Amino acid sequence: MTKDSNRPADGVRSSYRQLAAEYDRRWARYNRRSLALLRPFLADRDAGTLLDLACGTANLVPLLAGWGTRVDRYLGADLSPEMLARAALRAGRAPFPAALLAADAAAIPLRDASADTLVSASALHDWADPAAVLAEARRVLRPGGRLLLLDWSRGRATMKALNLALRIRRNPFHRMYSADEAESLLAAAGFRVVAQERRAITWMWEMMVLEAIRPGA
Repeated sequence: MTKDSNRPADGVRSSYRQLAAEYDRRWARYNRRSLALLRPFLADRDAGTLLDLACGTANLVPLLAGWGTRVDRYLGADLSPEMLARAALRAGRAPFPAALLAADAAAIPLRDASADTLVSASALHDWADPAAVLAEARRVLRPGGRLLLLDWSRGRATMKALNLALRIRRNPFHRMYSADEAESLLAAAGFRVVAQERRAITWMWEMMVLEAIRPGA
């Protein structure tokens, strides 16, 4: 990466360095309600090698165990060393093999076609170059592998207002997408979208979940 292209990632890294100590307490309700939207896509399913991209403090790990998701190996990748330090506590208690990676989402240190399932929760809005991240996601997923993209949805008026307010503040937030825009990003990256859902988790906050497949044999 050039120095200029590093600046958005540096802003995200700095923000989460400051937030890490209070993240689980401050965002507990949001994490619980938003991640619950992934349950229908993962419960009692074979996930194989699962990459949790922008895993934060690995809140997904105990949920996978509780949902009966069959995980051969969990890999949590995040840009923030401080968040990963807290994620290590959950990864260490996982009932399946688990490892953590310090990585930019646009440069995942995994070989081609090494993951069966890729989950990204509440990260799309921070990506300065979502096309680059989704290209990496496609690269590391095996043909036929699944991508589950969970993020804020710019659908209802409250979310449009939040999008505007956060874009004025800029750092680290980049932009909020509508579900149709997110689907277009996935299609442009070579994914086949098979499901799209929007769901409110509070009176104000609306989320979207998109399930996509990497085509291939």
